[in-house]
Amino acid sequence: MRRFIFLMLDGVGVGALPDADKYGDKDSDTLGNLCRTIPLNLPHLETLGMGNIVPLAGVPPADQPLAFPGRLMPLSAGKDTTVGHWEHMGLVTLDPFPTYPQGFPPEIIEAFEKRIGRGVLGNKPASGTAIIEELGEIHLATGEPIVYTSADSVFQIAAHVEVVPLEQLYHWCEIARELLVGPHAVARVIARPFTGKPGQFVRTKDRRDFSLAPPQLTYLDLLKQAGMAVLALGKVAEIFGGRGITRNIKVGSNEENLNLVRDLLWGHSSQFAFTEGLLFTNLVDFDMLWGHRNDVEGFARGLQAVDNALPDILEALGPEDMLLITADHGVDPTTPSTDHSREYVPVLLYPRPNEAPSAVYEGYFSDTGAAAYHWLTGNCPPLNGRSILTLDPPRGFRRYTPVMPSPARPREWIPCRLGREEAAQAADWLAATVGKAPKLAVILGSGLGLRWNHSALTEICYEAIPHWRSPRVKGHPGRLKVIRHARGPVVLLQGRIHEYEGYDLSEAQLPLRSLALWGVRHFVVTSAAGAVAPNLRAGDIVAVGQVLDLKHFDPELGPTLIPATSPAALRSLESLPVPVAKIGCIHAAVPGPQYETPAELAVLAQLGAATVSMSLDAEALAAADHQVEAVFVAVITNAGKGQHEAVLAQAARATPELTQVVDHLIAGIL
Repeated sequence: MRRFIFLMLDGVGVGALPDADKYGDKDSDTLGNLCRTIPLNLPHLETLGMGNIVPLAGVPPADQPLAFPGRLMPLSAGKDTTVGHWEHMGLVTLDPFPTYPQGFPPEIIEAFEKRIGRGVLGNKPASGTAIIEELGEIHLATGEPIVYTSADSVFQIAAHVEVVPLEQLYHWCEIARELLVGPHAVARVIARPFTGKPGQFVRTKDRRDFSLAPPQLTYLDLLKQAGMAVLALGKVAEIFGGRGITRNIKVGSNEENLNLVRDLLWGHSSQFAFTEGLLFTNLVDFDMLWGHRNDVEGFARGLQAVDNALPDILEALGPEDMLLITADHGVDPTTPSTDHSREYVPVLLYPRPNEAPSAVYEGYFSDTGAAAYHWLTGNCPPLNGRSILTLDPPRGFRRYTPVMPSPARPREWIPCRLGREEAAQAADWLAATVGKAPKLAVILGSGLGLRWNHSALTEICYEAIPHWRSPRVKGHPGRLKVIRHARGPVVLLQGRIHEYEGYDLSEAQLPLRSLALWGVRHFVVTSAAGAVAPNLRAGDIVAVGQVLDLKHFDPELGPTLIPATSPAALRSLESLPVPVAKIGCIHAAVPGPQYETPAELAVLAQLGAATVSMSLDAEALAAADHQVEAVFVAVITNAGKGQHEAVLAQAARATPELTQVVDHLIAGIL
């Protein structure tokens, strides 16, 4: 007796897809732009993990989300309601439905007029409310229906209920559906009845969609064939042409919809006893009432209403029930457009599977229908999609890594490939393979070495350590050694990976995070660097006090200064026998991989930087996050224009001086 509740928040996208610019939706971000425009307070969606999916102002990420959060992208072309719903149920639409930015061609309009026995008004793309205001009075006088479309694949017919009775309007829509086939097979024909007087026209709740029937089987069909109850609320049955539905209940507003869902789950509904199977509903007001009308306040109130309804819905779920919340596309109310937007959609799967990683799921629309089929039948999904319940790694998981806060912005999170789980697994592997963690670790940058005669207790290639990546750049051997230093054992990391190699921040941070979780509490982090300050020369050694992060920042707020070496550690360097050229300077971390131009060096100087390289930011962020002590050292290997071979040669020449600095720091720690 299992139940699966599929709650579709129609139009609630979470950011533009990579191809959104092809659809005119480059800046669309329905939920993100909304929360940056109007304050949101969604405590129940927050506890489920909505803020873990993407950064949302007012909806922070949950440390332990109750649901399994994720972000889905479509494989289908287009951004239509039909496309979105079909793909959620396992049917991918590779060829987009036809649209009519210039209105419908004569062969369609003339055939339609002949069948209904009168002319039509409009025949152009328009907002539904706007075209009713524009042509409603003429419609009252002539009885001619208003035909219009939008950026979506729709043929919409608006008529006043006192001029065209509902049944007649629905019959006209059936005629249009018969005509719109082949190359003109639009996704939906929509009846748009309205009432009222000129200047006060109001659309009624008797809208009806006449959709194309799915050309292939969907998970709804398979569930029905398996003898499962498939209960559709709202416009869901219309979107699937009635296919795969065992019972359809017509509802109007989001409020009515949510109330019915609660009653069905609690067993209080007089209409239907929902004890097992799929309940599939669509909260259409986000799209129809608020998104298409750019009603930001209404959209926010709608989200609040969903949030308010969640406690009763969650409490009504039994041990064999699952709730999935998602969307079919975006419809950003903050942009000038009033049409759908090509966006990722959220997914929240409750209750959270026990085996789910502390990550954000990255998958496809059809993974949701696959999950419903998997949960209700216990069988492997045979259509498009892989069940989210299988936690299939090839689908991908996206962690979030904290970015250091600054006075200009609160703590933020950026997406990444690896998280604390992977760091912990690497740390456990090191503990099992190497033993107890040394107290201190040294990380060497490009071509940098140490003139040590100490023997190595252990030597391991990076790729042998779980989840660690191998450097691809010359001068970074990618080896971990445990050295028998005179002061005690020391971990030595020979080389690092960089984001410009195709890795992300989490992968660049993983070595330090792994060592910190293993038990290393002190780090000496080095980098081959370029000179920005005019008095620095090749071979100079600089103690870095702050890292200017020019890789991971909000362009509106500017780059972040990350605290690096502690003041006490900086003071200890003043007694070095080898002079340190600068102590406590600002080091700029830039994306690379190209070296800086004179103009770029001038800008960095204006920003207060003394040195620059393509590293130290990842370790500085991770060290602060793990609250370990770290000393950051830049070795000047080029002043002005650099070349990699020359940098490596200069790094090798700096070995004696760097060795003295590192030995001095080790002596102060061990």
